[in-house]
Amino acid sequence: MYRYSGITVNELLELETMKEAKVLAGVTGLNRKITKLNVMEVPDIVDWVEEGEFLLTTAYPIRNNLTVLEELIIELNKKGLAGLGIKTRRYINDIPDDILRKANEMGFPLIEIPFDSSYSSIIGEALTEIVNNQTNILCRIDSIHNKLINVMLNGGSLKEIAGAFYESIDRNSMAIKEYIFETSVILCEPEKKKYIEAIIEAETLKREKTKDKYNEKLLHTKDIDILGNEEIQRITIPIFTKDREYGCIYIWEDKKPLTPVELKVIEASTPMIALDLFKKISIFEIESKHKVEFFEDLFSSEEIRHKKALERASYFDFDTKLGYSVIVISVSNNEIFSHYNVDSNAYLQQINVRLLSIIKRISKTRKERIICGNKSNSIILLFGTDPEAKNSKIKQEINSFCNELLRYAEYEYINDKISIGIGRNYKNSNELWKGYREATRAVECQKHSSDKIITHYDDLGIYRILSYEELQPELNQFYKEILEPLVKYDKEKGTELIETLNKYFECAGNLKKISEEMYTHYNTVIYRIQRIKEITGIDFENYNDRLNFQISLKILEMQENERCNKK
Repeated sequence: MYRYSGITVNELLELETMKEAKVLAGVTGLNRKITKLNVMEVPDIVDWVEEGEFLLTTAYPIRNNLTVLEELIIELNKKGLAGLGIKTRRYINDIPDDILRKANEMGFPLIEIPFDSSYSSIIGEALTEIVNNQTNILCRIDSIHNKLINVMLNGGSLKEIAGAFYESIDRNSMAIKEYIFETSVILCEPEKKKYIEAIIEAETLKREKTKDKYNEKLLHTKDIDILGNEEIQRITIPIFTKDREYGCIYIWEDKKPLTPVELKVIEASTPMIALDLFKKISIFEIESKHKVEFFEDLFSSEEIRHKKALERASYFDFDTKLGYSVIVISVSNNEIFSHYNVDSNAYLQQINVRLLSIIKRISKTRKERIICGNKSNSIILLFGTDPEAKNSKIKQEINSFCNELLRYAEYEYINDKISIGIGRNYKNSNELWKGYREATRAVECQKHSSDKIITHYDDLGIYRILSYEELQPELNQFYKEILEPLVKYDKEKGTELIETLNKYFECAGNLKKISEEMYTHYNTVIYRIQRIKEITGIDFENYNDRLNFQISLKILEMQENERCNKK
Protein backbone atom coordinates (compact mmCIF):
# COMPACT_ATOMS: atom_id res chain seq x y z
CA MET A 1 0.00 0.00 0.00
CA TYR A 2 2.91 2.34 0.83
CA ARG A 3 4.03 2.54 -2.81
CA TYR A 4 0.66 3.05 -4.43
CA SER A 5 -1.42 5.30 -2.12
CA GLY A 6 -1.16 8.07 0.44
CA ILE A 7 0.00 11.67 0.12
CA THR A 8 3.50 13.09 -0.07
CA VAL A 9 5.11 15.18 2.67
CA ASN A 10 4.86 18.11 0.26
CA GLU A 11 1.10 17.58 -0.02
CA LEU A 12 0.84 17.38 3.78
CA LEU A 13 2.49 20.82 4.02
CA GLU A 14 -0.16 22.26 1.68
CA LEU A 15 -3.00 21.35 4.07
CA GLU A 16 -4.72 24.20 5.93
CA THR A 17 -3.53 22.97 9.34
CA MET A 18 0.10 22.82 8.14
CA LYS A 19 0.41 26.10 6.25
CA GLU A 20 2.57 27.63 8.98
CA ALA A 21 4.81 24.56 9.24
CA LYS A 22 8.50 24.88 8.28
CA VAL A 23 10.88 22.38 6.71
CA LEU A 24 13.91 22.22 9.01
CA ALA A 25 15.81 19.50 7.09
CA GLY A 26 15.46 16.68 4.56
CA VAL A 27 14.14 18.72 1.61
CA THR A 28 15.11 15.96 -0.83
CA GLY A 29 12.71 13.59 0.92
CA LEU A 30 9.57 15.71 0.60
CA ASN A 31 8.20 13.33 -2.05
CA ARG A 32 8.04 10.47 0.49
CA LYS A 33 4.59 8.94 0.76
CA ILE A 34 2.52 9.20 3.95
CA THR A 35 -0.06 6.45 4.45
CA LYS A 36 -0.83 7.09 8.11
CA LEU A 37 0.06 9.41 11.00
CA ASN A 38 1.19 8.53 14.52
CA VAL A 39 2.07 10.36 17.73
CA MET A 40 5.30 9.79 19.65
CA GLU A 41 4.68 9.45 23.37
CA VAL A 42 7.55 7.19 24.46
CA PRO A 43 11.32 7.13 23.73
CA ASP A 44 11.24 3.57 22.32
CA ILE A 45 8.69 4.46 19.64
CA VAL A 46 10.82 2.71 16.97
CA ASP A 47 9.35 -0.64 17.97
CA TRP A 48 5.80 0.60 17.34
CA VAL A 49 6.00 2.41 14.00
CA GLU A 50 5.60 1.18 10.39
CA GLU A 51 6.74 2.08 6.91
CA GLY A 52 4.90 5.09 5.46
CA GLU A 53 4.03 6.72 8.81
CA PHE A 54 4.53 10.40 9.55
CA LEU A 55 5.37 10.85 13.24
CA LEU A 56 4.17 13.83 15.30
CA THR A 57 5.89 14.74 18.59
CA THR A 58 6.46 17.50 21.14
CA ALA A 59 9.82 15.82 21.90
CA TYR A 60 8.68 15.46 25.50
CA PRO A 61 10.06 11.86 25.85
CA ILE A 62 13.55 13.08 24.86
CA ARG A 63 13.48 16.68 26.14
CA ASN A 64 16.33 16.08 28.59
CA ASN A 65 18.60 14.27 26.12
CA LEU A 66 18.35 15.69 22.58
CA THR A 67 21.39 13.69 21.44
CA VAL A 68 19.04 10.69 21.34
CA LEU A 69 17.16 12.43 18.51
CA GLU A 70 19.97 11.76 15.99
CA GLU A 71 19.89 8.02 16.66
CA LEU A 72 16.09 8.14 16.55
CA ILE A 73 15.85 9.68 13.07
CA ILE A 74 18.43 7.17 11.77
CA GLU A 75 16.26 4.30 13.00
CA LEU A 76 13.05 5.91 11.74
CA ASN A 77 14.64 6.36 8.32
CA LYS A 78 15.69 2.69 8.25
CA LYS A 79 12.10 1.66 8.96
CA GLY A 80 10.87 3.71 5.99
CA LEU A 81 8.99 6.45 7.83
CA ALA A 82 7.91 9.44 5.76
CA GLY A 83 9.18 12.06 8.21
CA LEU A 84 9.06 13.56 11.69
CA GLY A 85 7.00 16.61 12.73
CA ILE A 86 8.25 18.33 15.88
CA LYS A 87 6.29 20.97 17.81
CA THR A 88 8.99 23.29 19.10
CA ARG A 89 8.82 26.04 21.75
CA ARG A 90 7.05 23.72 24.16
CA TYR A 91 9.63 21.32 25.54
CA ILE A 92 12.50 22.14 23.16
CA ASN A 93 13.36 25.37 21.39
CA ASP A 94 15.83 24.42 18.65
CA ILE A 95 17.08 21.30 16.90
CA PRO A 96 20.91 20.93 17.10
CA ASP A 97 22.75 21.60 13.82
CA ASP A 98 24.44 18.18 13.71
CA ILE A 99 21.00 16.50 13.81
CA LEU A 100 19.76 18.74 10.97
CA ARG A 101 22.87 17.85 8.94
CA LYS A 102 22.22 14.14 9.48
CA ALA A 103 18.59 14.50 8.39
CA ASN A 104 19.72 16.35 5.25
CA GLU A 105 22.22 13.60 4.43
CA MET A 106 19.49 10.96 4.60
CA GLY A 107 16.81 13.08 2.94
CA PHE A 108 14.66 12.49 6.01
CA PRO A 109 12.12 15.35 6.44
CA LEU A 110 12.14 17.16 9.79
CA ILE A 111 9.16 19.51 9.97
CA GLU A 112 8.51 22.21 12.56
CA ILE A 113 4.84 22.00 13.55
CA PRO A 114 3.07 25.31 14.33
CA PHE A 115 2.80 25.81 18.09
CA ASP A 116 -0.94 26.43 18.01
CA SER A 117 -1.79 23.47 15.73
CA SER A 118 -3.57 20.53 17.35
CA TYR A 119 -2.61 16.95 16.50
CA SER A 120 -6.25 15.98 16.03
CA SER A 121 -6.74 18.67 13.36
CA ILE A 122 -3.56 17.67 11.51
CA ILE A 123 -4.34 13.96 11.69
CA GLY A 124 -8.01 14.46 10.74
CA GLU A 125 -7.28 16.61 7.68
CA ALA A 126 -4.37 14.41 6.55
CA LEU A 127 -6.35 11.17 6.86
CA THR A 128 -9.23 12.71 4.88
CA GLU A 129 -6.78 13.55 2.11
CA ILE A 130 -5.24 10.05 2.25
CA VAL A 131 -8.68 8.40 2.03
CA ASN A 132 -9.64 10.64 -0.90
CA ASN A 133 -6.38 9.74 -2.60
CA GLN A 134 -6.99 6.03 -2.09
CA THR A 135 -10.53 6.40 -3.41
CA ASN A 136 -9.19 8.06 -6.56
CA ILE A 137 -6.69 5.24 -6.97
CA LEU A 138 -9.41 2.61 -6.63
CA CYS A 139 -11.54 4.47 -9.20
CA ARG A 140 -8.53 4.60 -11.54
CA ILE A 141 -7.88 0.88 -11.08
CA ASP A 142 -11.57 0.12 -11.61
CA SER A 143 -11.65 2.22 -14.78
CA ILE A 144 -8.64 0.48 -16.34
CA HIS A 145 -9.91 -2.96 -15.35
CA ASN A 146 -13.38 -2.24 -16.74
CA LYS A 147 -11.91 -1.15 -20.07
CA LEU A 148 -9.83 -4.31 -20.27
CA ILE A 149 -12.67 -6.62 -19.21
CA ASN A 150 -15.07 -5.04 -21.74
CA VAL A 151 -12.55 -5.57 -24.52
CA MET A 152 -12.01 -9.21 -23.54
CA LEU A 153 -15.71 -9.97 -23.04
CA ASN A 154 -16.34 -8.67 -26.55
CA GLY A 155 -13.74 -11.08 -27.90
CA GLY A 156 -11.17 -8.35 -28.42
CA SER A 157 -7.91 -9.09 -30.19
CA LEU A 158 -4.45 -8.56 -28.73
CA LYS A 159 -4.37 -5.23 -30.57
CA GLU A 160 -7.60 -4.10 -28.88
CA ILE A 161 -6.29 -5.20 -25.48
CA ALA A 162 -3.12 -3.18 -26.13
CA GLY A 163 -5.31 -0.24 -27.18
CA ALA A 164 -7.11 -0.29 -23.82
CA PHE A 165 -3.75 -0.03 -22.02
CA TYR A 166 -2.47 2.58 -24.48
CA GLU A 167 -5.31 4.99 -23.71
CA SER A 168 -5.03 4.32 -19.96
CA ILE A 169 -1.35 5.32 -19.83
CA ASP A 170 -1.81 8.58 -21.76
CA ARG A 171 -0.56 7.12 -25.04
CA ASN A 172 2.96 6.27 -23.94
CA SER A 173 4.56 4.10 -26.63
CA MET A 174 3.91 0.44 -25.88
CA ALA A 175 4.02 -3.06 -27.33
CA ILE A 176 2.78 -6.51 -26.41
CA LYS A 177 4.85 -9.47 -27.58
CA GLU A 178 3.43 -12.96 -27.07
CA TYR A 179 5.65 -16.03 -27.34
CA ILE A 180 3.06 -18.69 -28.23
CA PHE A 181 2.00 -17.58 -31.72
CA GLU A 182 4.99 -15.21 -32.01
CA THR A 183 2.87 -12.13 -32.73
CA SER A 184 3.36 -8.59 -31.51
CA VAL A 185 1.32 -5.39 -31.34
CA ILE A 186 2.99 -1.97 -31.36
CA LEU A 187 1.20 1.29 -30.52
CA CYS A 188 3.26 4.44 -30.91
CA GLU A 189 3.90 7.45 -33.11
CA PRO A 190 4.78 6.33 -36.69
CA GLU A 191 8.36 7.61 -36.58
CA LYS A 192 9.15 5.49 -33.50
CA LYS A 193 7.79 2.19 -34.81
CA LYS A 194 10.98 1.03 -36.58
CA TYR A 195 13.05 1.57 -33.42
CA ILE A 196 10.57 -0.33 -31.27
CA GLU A 197 10.42 -3.21 -33.78
CA ALA A 198 14.22 -3.49 -33.63
CA ILE A 199 14.20 -3.45 -29.81
CA ILE A 200 11.54 -6.19 -29.63
CA GLU A 201 13.43 -8.32 -32.15
CA ALA A 202 16.67 -7.91 -30.17
CA GLU A 203 14.91 -8.82 -26.91
CA THR A 204 13.35 -11.90 -28.52
CA LEU A 205 16.69 -13.09 -29.91
CA LYS A 206 18.33 -12.48 -26.53
CA ARG A 207 15.64 -14.55 -24.84
CA GLU A 208 16.05 -17.39 -27.37
CA LYS A 209 19.84 -17.48 -27.01
CA THR A 210 19.98 -17.34 -23.24
CA LYS A 211 16.78 -19.32 -22.55
CA ASP A 212 16.15 -16.87 -19.70
CA LYS A 213 13.31 -17.98 -17.50
CA TYR A 214 11.11 -15.36 -15.89
CA ASN A 215 11.32 -14.67 -12.20
CA GLU A 216 7.85 -14.69 -10.64
CA LYS A 217 9.06 -12.39 -7.85
CA LEU A 218 10.34 -9.80 -10.35
CA LEU A 219 7.16 -8.08 -11.57
CA HIS A 220 8.94 -5.70 -13.93
CA THR A 221 12.36 -4.54 -15.10
CA LYS A 222 13.62 -1.16 -16.28
CA ASP A 223 16.03 -0.37 -19.13
CA ILE A 224 17.05 2.63 -21.19
CA ASP A 225 16.43 2.55 -24.97
CA ILE A 226 17.24 4.99 -27.77
CA LEU A 227 14.11 6.00 -29.72
CA GLY A 228 15.36 8.23 -32.50
CA ASN A 229 17.64 10.70 -30.73
CA GLU A 230 16.05 10.34 -27.30
CA GLU A 231 16.98 8.18 -24.33
CA ILE A 232 13.70 6.74 -23.04
CA GLN A 233 13.12 4.50 -20.03
CA ARG A 234 11.48 1.18 -20.94
CA ILE A 235 9.48 -0.88 -18.45
CA THR A 236 9.17 -4.59 -19.27
CA ILE A 237 6.35 -6.49 -17.59
CA PRO A 238 6.21 -10.29 -18.08
CA ILE A 239 2.90 -11.96 -18.90
CA PHE A 240 2.80 -15.21 -16.98
CA THR A 241 0.77 -17.62 -14.95
CA LYS A 242 2.13 -19.84 -12.18
CA ASP A 243 4.02 -22.24 -14.46
CA ARG A 244 4.30 -20.56 -17.83
CA GLU A 245 5.46 -17.37 -19.51
CA TYR A 246 3.24 -16.12 -22.34
CA GLY A 247 4.96 -12.92 -23.38
CA CYS A 248 5.87 -9.38 -22.34
CA ILE A 249 4.40 -5.90 -22.19
CA TYR A 250 6.86 -3.13 -23.12
CA ILE A 251 6.11 0.47 -22.13
CA TRP A 252 8.32 3.44 -23.06
CA GLU A 253 7.88 6.54 -20.89
CA ASP A 254 8.12 8.95 -23.83
CA LYS A 255 5.05 11.02 -22.90
CA LYS A 256 5.16 10.89 -19.10
CA PRO A 257 6.51 8.65 -16.32
CA LEU A 258 4.23 5.76 -15.44
CA THR A 259 2.66 6.25 -12.03
CA PRO A 260 3.04 3.47 -9.47
CA VAL A 261 -0.72 2.93 -9.68
CA GLU A 262 -0.69 2.51 -13.47
CA LEU A 263 2.22 0.12 -13.21
CA LYS A 264 0.52 -1.88 -10.48
CA VAL A 265 -2.73 -2.12 -12.47
CA ILE A 266 -0.94 -3.34 -15.59
CA GLU A 267 1.02 -5.91 -13.57
CA ALA A 268 -2.22 -7.11 -11.99
CA SER A 269 -3.86 -7.37 -15.44
CA THR A 270 -1.26 -9.63 -17.04
CA PRO A 271 -2.99 -12.86 -15.91
CA MET A 272 -6.05 -11.69 -17.86
CA ILE A 273 -3.96 -11.38 -21.02
CA ALA A 274 -2.45 -14.80 -20.29
CA LEU A 275 -5.99 -16.15 -19.96
CA ASP A 276 -6.90 -14.70 -23.37
CA LEU A 277 -3.83 -16.33 -24.93
CA PHE A 278 -4.64 -19.58 -23.17
CA LYS A 279 -8.11 -19.44 -24.74
CA LYS A 280 -6.54 -19.04 -28.19
CA ILE A 281 -4.21 -21.95 -27.47
CA SER A 282 -7.21 -24.08 -26.51
CA ILE A 283 -8.93 -23.21 -29.81
CA PHE A 284 -5.72 -24.01 -31.67
CA GLU A 285 -5.43 -27.37 -29.89
CA ILE A 286 -9.05 -28.27 -30.68
CA GLU A 287 -8.48 -27.45 -34.36
CA SER A 288 -5.27 -29.48 -34.33
CA LYS A 289 -7.04 -32.39 -32.67
CA HIS A 290 -9.67 -32.46 -35.44
CA LYS A 291 -6.94 -32.28 -38.08
CA VAL A 292 -5.02 -35.14 -36.46
CA GLU A 293 -8.21 -37.22 -36.36
CA PHE A 294 -8.70 -36.45 -40.06
CA PHE A 295 -5.11 -37.48 -40.80
CA GLU A 296 -5.44 -40.70 -38.81
CA ASP A 297 -8.55 -41.69 -40.77
CA LEU A 298 -7.01 -40.59 -44.06
CA PHE A 299 -3.82 -42.59 -43.42
CA SER A 300 -5.75 -45.67 -42.34
CA SER A 301 -5.62 -48.72 -44.58
CA GLU A 302 -9.15 -49.54 -43.40
CA GLU A 303 -11.67 -48.64 -46.09
CA ILE A 304 -14.36 -47.45 -43.63
CA ARG A 305 -12.04 -45.01 -41.85
CA HIS A 306 -10.59 -43.75 -45.12
CA LYS A 307 -14.08 -43.14 -46.50
CA LYS A 308 -14.95 -41.24 -43.32
CA ALA A 309 -11.95 -38.96 -43.91
CA LEU A 310 -12.92 -38.28 -47.52
CA GLU A 311 -16.39 -37.22 -46.39
CA ARG A 312 -14.70 -34.41 -44.41
CA ALA A 313 -12.10 -33.64 -47.09
CA SER A 314 -13.56 -30.28 -48.17
CA TYR A 315 -13.62 -29.06 -44.55
CA PHE A 316 -9.84 -29.50 -44.38
CA ASP A 317 -9.18 -28.31 -47.97
CA PHE A 318 -8.12 -31.79 -49.08
CA ASP A 319 -8.38 -32.03 -52.88
CA THR A 320 -8.85 -35.64 -54.04
CA LYS A 321 -7.71 -34.66 -57.56
CA LEU A 322 -4.19 -33.83 -56.40
CA GLY A 323 -1.26 -36.08 -55.64
CA TYR A 324 0.16 -35.83 -52.13
CA SER A 325 3.44 -36.42 -50.31
CA VAL A 326 3.43 -36.82 -46.54
CA ILE A 327 6.05 -34.85 -44.57
CA VAL A 328 6.67 -35.47 -40.87
CA ILE A 329 8.57 -32.87 -38.83
CA SER A 330 9.76 -34.32 -35.53
CA VAL A 331 10.68 -32.04 -32.61
CA SER A 332 13.45 -33.17 -30.29
CA ASN A 333 12.11 -33.70 -26.79
CA ASN A 334 14.91 -34.92 -24.57
CA GLU A 335 18.14 -33.13 -23.72
CA ILE A 336 16.99 -29.62 -24.64
CA PHE A 337 14.46 -29.72 -21.84
CA SER A 338 16.69 -31.22 -19.16
CA HIS A 339 19.52 -28.85 -20.14
CA TYR A 340 17.43 -25.69 -19.86
CA ASN A 341 15.10 -26.98 -17.13
CA VAL A 342 11.92 -26.02 -18.98
CA ASP A 343 8.43 -27.49 -19.09
CA SER A 344 8.68 -29.95 -22.00
CA ASN A 345 4.97 -29.88 -22.90
CA ALA A 346 4.83 -26.09 -22.95
CA TYR A 347 8.09 -25.85 -24.90
CA LEU A 348 7.00 -28.46 -27.45
CA GLN A 349 3.72 -26.66 -27.94
CA GLN A 350 5.53 -23.37 -28.42
CA ILE A 351 7.90 -24.82 -31.03
CA ASN A 352 5.02 -26.56 -32.82
CA VAL A 353 3.04 -23.34 -33.01
CA ARG A 354 6.04 -21.45 -34.36
CA LEU A 355 6.70 -24.14 -36.95
CA LEU A 356 3.06 -24.07 -38.05
CA SER A 357 3.33 -20.30 -38.33
CA ILE A 358 6.45 -20.66 -40.52
CA ILE A 359 4.74 -23.30 -42.70
CA LYS A 360 1.71 -21.07 -43.14
CA ARG A 361 3.91 -18.11 -44.09
CA ILE A 362 5.96 -20.08 -46.64
CA SER A 363 2.87 -21.77 -48.12
CA LYS A 364 1.25 -18.39 -48.68
CA THR A 365 4.37 -16.93 -50.31
CA ARG A 366 5.02 -19.97 -52.53
CA LYS A 367 1.31 -20.67 -53.12
CA GLU A 368 1.78 -24.28 -52.06
CA ARG A 369 -1.24 -26.50 -51.38
CA ILE A 370 -0.44 -27.72 -47.89
CA ILE A 371 -2.53 -29.14 -45.06
CA CYS A 372 -0.79 -29.39 -41.69
CA GLY A 373 -1.48 -30.21 -38.06
CA ASN A 374 0.52 -30.97 -34.94
CA LYS A 375 0.53 -34.26 -33.08
CA SER A 376 2.42 -34.40 -29.77
CA ASN A 377 6.08 -33.78 -30.64
CA SER A 378 5.62 -33.81 -34.42
CA ILE A 379 3.92 -31.92 -37.23
CA ILE A 380 2.28 -33.71 -40.14
CA LEU A 381 2.06 -32.08 -43.58
CA LEU A 382 0.24 -33.10 -46.72
CA PHE A 383 2.09 -31.51 -49.63
CA GLY A 384 -0.28 -31.22 -52.61
CA THR A 385 1.22 -31.79 -56.07
CA ASP A 386 0.17 -31.83 -59.71
CA PRO A 387 -0.92 -35.43 -60.45
CA GLU A 388 0.83 -35.21 -63.83
CA ALA A 389 4.16 -34.00 -62.41
CA LYS A 390 7.21 -36.26 -62.54
CA ASN A 391 8.59 -37.64 -59.28
CA SER A 392 11.93 -35.88 -59.81
CA LYS A 393 10.20 -32.49 -60.05
CA ILE A 394 8.02 -33.24 -57.00
CA LYS A 395 11.10 -34.16 -54.95
CA GLN A 396 12.80 -30.95 -56.03
CA GLU A 397 9.78 -28.83 -55.01
CA ILE A 398 9.46 -30.53 -51.62
CA ASN A 399 13.20 -30.27 -50.89
CA SER A 400 13.08 -26.57 -51.79
CA PHE A 401 10.12 -26.07 -49.44
CA CYS A 402 11.81 -27.96 -46.58
CA ASN A 403 15.08 -26.05 -46.99
CA GLU A 404 13.22 -22.74 -46.87
CA LEU A 405 11.43 -23.95 -43.74
CA LEU A 406 14.82 -24.74 -42.18
CA ARG A 407 16.11 -21.25 -43.01
CA TYR A 408 13.17 -19.68 -41.18
CA ALA A 409 13.62 -22.14 -38.30
CA GLU A 410 17.30 -21.20 -38.07
CA TYR A 411 16.33 -17.53 -37.84
CA GLU A 412 14.15 -18.42 -34.84
CA TYR A 413 16.84 -20.70 -33.31
CA ILE A 414 14.78 -23.90 -33.54
CA ASN A 415 16.46 -25.56 -36.55
CA ASP A 416 18.60 -27.75 -34.29
CA LYS A 417 15.50 -29.12 -32.57
CA ILE A 418 13.77 -30.56 -35.64
CA SER A 419 14.21 -33.34 -38.19
CA ILE A 420 12.18 -33.79 -41.38
CA GLY A 421 11.11 -37.04 -43.03
CA ILE A 422 9.52 -37.17 -46.50
CA GLY A 423 7.44 -40.01 -47.91
CA ARG A 424 6.92 -40.91 -51.57
CA ASN A 425 4.30 -39.16 -53.66
CA TYR A 426 0.96 -40.91 -54.17
CA LYS A 427 -1.73 -40.01 -56.68
CA ASN A 428 -4.41 -42.08 -54.96
CA SER A 429 -5.51 -41.11 -51.46
CA ASN A 430 -5.98 -44.82 -50.65
CA GLU A 431 -2.18 -45.15 -50.64
CA LEU A 432 -1.38 -42.20 -48.37
CA TRP A 433 -1.00 -44.53 -45.39
CA LYS A 434 2.16 -45.77 -47.10
CA GLY A 435 3.44 -42.19 -47.44
CA TYR A 436 2.87 -41.51 -43.75
CA ARG A 437 4.68 -44.69 -42.75
CA GLU A 438 7.57 -43.82 -45.07
CA ALA A 439 7.89 -40.26 -43.73
CA THR A 440 7.82 -41.55 -40.15
CA ARG A 441 10.52 -44.11 -40.93
CA ALA A 442 12.63 -41.47 -42.65
CA VAL A 443 12.52 -39.35 -39.47
CA GLU A 444 13.32 -42.34 -37.26
CA CYS A 445 16.24 -43.38 -39.44
CA GLN A 446 17.69 -39.87 -39.24
CA LYS A 447 18.69 -40.74 -35.70
CA HIS A 448 21.38 -42.94 -37.24
CA SER A 449 22.81 -40.00 -39.17
CA SER A 450 23.58 -36.84 -37.21
CA ASP A 451 24.54 -34.79 -40.29
CA LYS A 452 21.11 -34.85 -41.99
CA ILE A 453 18.00 -32.88 -41.05
CA ILE A 454 15.95 -33.60 -44.19
CA THR A 455 15.62 -37.22 -45.32
CA HIS A 456 13.53 -38.66 -48.16
CA TYR A 457 12.42 -42.25 -47.79
CA ASP A 458 14.04 -43.10 -51.13
CA ASP A 459 17.44 -42.09 -49.72
CA LEU A 460 17.39 -44.49 -46.77
CA GLY A 461 19.15 -47.35 -48.56
CA ILE A 462 19.35 -50.52 -46.44
CA TYR A 463 17.47 -48.75 -43.62
CA ARG A 464 14.30 -48.94 -45.73
CA ILE A 465 14.30 -52.66 -45.00
CA LEU A 466 15.78 -52.56 -41.49
CA SER A 467 13.19 -50.03 -40.28
CA TYR A 468 10.16 -52.28 -40.91
CA GLU A 469 8.46 -52.97 -37.58
CA GLU A 470 7.28 -56.36 -38.78
CA LEU A 471 10.90 -57.42 -39.30
CA GLN A 472 12.23 -56.31 -35.90
CA PRO A 473 11.92 -59.70 -34.12
CA GLU A 474 13.70 -61.45 -36.99
CA LEU A 475 16.36 -58.74 -37.21
CA ASN A 476 17.05 -58.99 -33.47
CA GLN A 477 17.43 -62.74 -33.76
CA PHE A 478 19.71 -62.30 -36.78
CA TYR A 479 21.90 -59.87 -34.81
CA LYS A 480 22.12 -62.22 -31.81
CA GLU A 481 23.26 -65.11 -33.99
CA ILE A 482 25.83 -63.16 -36.00
CA LEU A 483 27.26 -60.29 -33.96
CA GLU A 484 26.23 -60.52 -30.31
CA PRO A 485 29.14 -62.81 -29.26
CA LEU A 486 31.59 -60.17 -30.47
CA VAL A 487 29.73 -57.36 -28.66
CA LYS A 488 29.79 -59.34 -25.41
CA TYR A 489 33.52 -60.04 -25.82
CA ASP A 490 34.23 -56.30 -26.22
CA LYS A 491 32.28 -55.50 -23.05
CA GLU A 492 33.94 -58.21 -20.98
CA LYS A 493 37.52 -57.63 -22.17
CA GLY A 494 37.39 -53.89 -22.91
CA THR A 495 38.55 -54.50 -26.50
CA GLU A 496 37.65 -52.69 -29.74
CA LEU A 497 36.81 -55.59 -32.04
CA ILE A 498 33.45 -54.14 -33.19
CA GLU A 499 35.10 -50.85 -34.14
CA THR A 500 37.85 -52.75 -35.95
CA LEU A 501 35.26 -54.81 -37.85
CA ASN A 502 33.46 -51.62 -38.89
CA LYS A 503 36.71 -50.14 -40.15
CA TYR A 504 37.49 -53.36 -42.01
CA PHE A 505 34.37 -52.93 -44.16
CA GLU A 506 34.81 -49.14 -44.48
CA CYS A 507 38.38 -49.58 -45.72
CA ALA A 508 37.49 -52.53 -47.98
CA GLY A 509 39.77 -54.88 -46.04
CA ASN A 510 42.88 -52.69 -46.41
CA LEU A 511 44.73 -53.45 -43.13
CA LYS A 512 47.26 -50.66 -43.55
CA LYS A 513 44.51 -48.09 -44.00
CA ILE A 514 42.65 -49.50 -40.95
CA SER A 515 45.85 -49.11 -38.91
CA GLU A 516 46.24 -45.47 -39.99
CA GLU A 517 42.62 -44.47 -39.37
CA MET A 518 42.49 -46.15 -35.94
CA TYR A 519 45.97 -44.90 -34.96
CA THR A 520 46.81 -48.50 -34.13
CA HIS A 521 49.90 -50.61 -34.88
CA TYR A 522 49.58 -52.76 -38.00
CA ASN A 523 50.29 -55.96 -36.05
CA THR A 524 47.54 -55.07 -33.55
CA VAL A 525 45.04 -54.82 -36.42
CA ILE A 526 46.14 -58.24 -37.71
CA TYR A 527 45.71 -59.70 -34.21
CA ARG A 528 42.23 -58.19 -33.85
CA ILE A 529 41.07 -59.51 -37.21
CA GLN A 530 42.30 -62.96 -36.19
CA ARG A 531 40.39 -62.76 -32.88
CA ILE A 532 37.22 -61.71 -34.77
CA LYS A 533 37.56 -64.81 -36.95
CA GLU A 534 38.06 -67.05 -33.93
CA ILE A 535 35.10 -65.65 -31.95
CA THR A 536 32.56 -65.43 -34.79
CA GLY A 537 33.78 -67.95 -37.34
CA ILE A 538 33.57 -65.34 -40.11
CA ASP A 539 35.29 -66.03 -43.41
CA PHE A 540 36.21 -62.65 -44.85
CA GLU A 541 36.67 -64.22 -48.27
CA ASN A 542 33.05 -65.42 -48.29
CA TYR A 543 30.62 -62.87 -49.78
CA ASN A 544 27.62 -64.09 -47.74
CA ASP A 545 29.60 -63.91 -44.48
CA ARG A 546 30.65 -60.35 -45.25
CA LEU A 547 27.07 -59.38 -46.11
CA ASN A 548 25.68 -60.95 -42.92
CA PHE A 549 28.14 -59.08 -40.72
CA GLN A 550 27.60 -55.76 -42.49
CA ILE A 551 23.84 -56.06 -41.99
CA SER A 552 24.38 -57.03 -38.35
CA LEU A 553 26.53 -53.93 -37.81
CA LYS A 554 23.71 -51.77 -39.21
CA ILE A 555 21.24 -53.44 -36.82
CA LEU A 556 23.63 -52.78 -33.91
CA GLU A 557 23.94 -49.13 -34.94
CA MET A 558 20.14 -48.76 -34.98
CA GLN A 559 19.81 -50.38 -31.56
CA GLU A 560 22.48 -48.15 -30.02
CA ASN A 561 20.89 -44.99 -31.44
CA GLU A 562 17.49 -46.06 -30.19
CA ARG A 563 18.90 -46.52 -26.68
CA CYS A 564 20.54 -43.08 -26.80
CA ASN A 565 17.31 -41.41 -27.91
CA LYS A 566 15.39 -42.97 -25.02
CA LYS A 567 17.75 -41.54 -22.40
